Amino acid sequence: MMSLAEAAAVVGSRAGDGSAAFTGVSTDTRSLQRGDLFVALRGERFDGHAFLDHAKSAGAAGALVDRGYAGKAPLAVITVADTKRALGDLARHWRARFSPALIAITGSNGKTTVKEMLAAILRRHAGTDAVLATTGNLNNDIGVPLTLLRLRPAHHWCAIELGMNHKGEIANLAGIARPTVA
Repeated sequence: MMSLAEAAAVVGSRAGDGSAAFTGVSTDTRSLQRGDLFVALRGERFDGHAFLDHAKSAGAAGALVDRGYAGKAPLAVITVADTKRALGDLARHWRARFSPALIAITGSNGKTTVKEMLAAILRRHAGTDAVLATTGNLNNDIGVPLTLLRLRPAHHWCAIELGMNHKGEIANLAGIARPTVA
């Protein structure tokens, strides 16, 4: 996918071991695959930084962490001020490598249904491997970047669901996804 050094440059940081590369991105150590970059997000009831040891034992290639964890993590890290924002920056950078027709679906009701219908039509038309679609309703400022980071050269079509729960979220997500059709 990309080296830790490239990812660090994208988010305005440095990587502890810049030569290491990651093959995917995960925010959950329970589903993390060997070679993934673990993004330690903070929420109201959780702190991903508490799972850095588990990320290492699960085979993470490195971790994206808050600056306060520089030198404290058990694996190679990229330190940033805001891991959620950095996740979006990585997704924007990764998205720029590809030129699929990216269709963004948004609205008050029916986004997931429309996205699923559109993805089914596109898969029927172009083949399953040519289509990337949002999984379930992962349509927020974490889910959209994670979806875009799954983009591969074989994807010619993308059906991406954009949702919002705070002011400016759609504009932010559209800036990351850069839809060709909205």
